[in-house]
Amino acid sequence: MSRIRMSMISSLKTPRRRKGESWQARLLKLLSSWNRHQVGRIVFFTLLTWLIGAVSLYLIEGDRNPDFRNVPEALWNVWILLFSGPDHPPETWSGRVMVMLLQGVGVGLVGLFTASVASILIERYLRRRELDSTVMDDHIVLCNWAPRGGEWIRQVHSRIVTEWRPIVIIHDHPDEIELPDKADEPAFGDVYIVKGDPTSEVILRRAGVPRAYSVVVLVDSREGKHADGKTILTCVSIRNICKGDSQPNVIAESLSPNNRAHLRKAGADEVVSAHDIGLRLLARASLFHGMIRVYQELLTIRRDNNEIYAVPVPEALVGKPFEELSGRFTRTNRDNPRGCLLIGIQRDEDMMINPIGEEAGPVLEGDLLILLSRKPPDLKAIFSDDPD
Repeated sequence: MSRIRMSMISSLKTPRRRKGESWQARLLKLLSSWNRHQVGRIVFFTLLTWLIGAVSLYLIEGDRNPDFRNVPEALWNVWILLFSGPDHPPETWSGRVMVMLLQGVGVGLVGLFTASVASILIERYLRRRELDSTVMDDHIVLCNWAPRGGEWIRQVHSRIVTEWRPIVIIHDHPDEIELPDKADEPAFGDVYIVKGDPTSEVILRRAGVPRAYSVVVLVDSREGKHADGKTILTCVSIRNICKGDSQPNVIAESLSPNNRAHLRKAGADEVVSAHDIGLRLLARASLFHGMIRVYQELLTIRRDNNEIYAVPVPEALVGKPFEELSGRFTRTNRDNPRGCLLIGIQRDEDMMINPIGEEAGPVLEGDLLILLSRKPPDLKAIFSDDPD
C-alpha cells in the first residue's frame, strides 16, 4: 500500500506557498500575472482613451454642450459614454464622430478586459493541482506530457487497481495539461503537477522522484527526431539523484527502437517503443487473424479482464520445478476469482514464457512468477487449502 506521510495531506489539496513569502512578493506575483494576460495594458489604454476623449470633447463641444463645459464634467461624461453611451447627443458633427469612435473603443475594451479576467480565473482553476514540491512516498511520476497521458492516467487509476498511487506530472508548461475535473472522473482525483524540465535534478527532487514507486518518461514530441536524447538525459538525471537500495523503477518510452540499448545504459529499467510494438502487433495479426483482440484484452486494465502479473515467488514454492507448479496452479481453487495460471518465470534479465523441459529448472528465490489472472493474485489465499 502507498505510504503517504501525514504532513503532505494539506499540500496535496492546494499548492503550498514558500515559507517567508511576504505580501509584497505575492502582490508582485499577482501584478506580473495580470501583465502576462495583458490586463495591465488594457487598463492603461482605457485610461489613455478616457483622457484623450475627455479633452477632445471639451475642446470640440465645450461652448455648446453643458455635458462638456469643463474638464471635470467632460471626464465624468466620457467615462459613462465609454461603457454605456452618451446621455445627450453631441451638438457638432465632429463631436458625434468622436463619440462614435469612443463607443466603438469602449465595446472592444470591455470585451478584452472580460476575456483577460476570465483567462486568469481559468488559469488559477487549472493550477490548483500545481505543487512547489512534494513529500509523498510510493507515488508515480510522469515526465513530460502528451494527450495520451490522459488515457494512461485512466488505466493507472482504474477502479480495479487495489494500490491507488498518487500521480505527479512534471512538465514545463502546465497550461498545456488539460485534465478532467475529479468530480466527472474520479481517476483524476490524485493527480498533481510540478512545473519544470524533467532533465533538471532540482525539478526531479521537487517531484519526490527518489521516493517514488515508478517513474514514466514519455517521449517529448516537441523535440522532434531528438526526442530520445531528452529521454536519455532525463534517465541519467533520475539515476544521479536516486541512490541506495530503494530506487524507483524507471520506464522510458523510446521514439526509435534503435535507442533501446542507450536508454538502458542511461538507467531505464524498462523501455517501450510504440513504433516497435505496433509493427510486431501488425505482423502477428497478418499471420494469425484475431490476435489484436487478444493483445488488447491483455493490455487493457478493466474489471473482469484477464491481466498478466509478475509476483515474487513465495518461500514455500522455492525449489519446485515449473511443471509441478504449473499443475498446482491449474488445479488449485479454480472457483476463486483470484485463481490464476502460471505461464512463465522471470529470472533477472531472462524472461521464460512457457518453458520447455528443464529450461527453467527449479524455481529460485528472487524469481518472479508470470501469472494470468482476472484479479491481482493472492498466492497465500490460493494455496491455503492446497493439501500439497
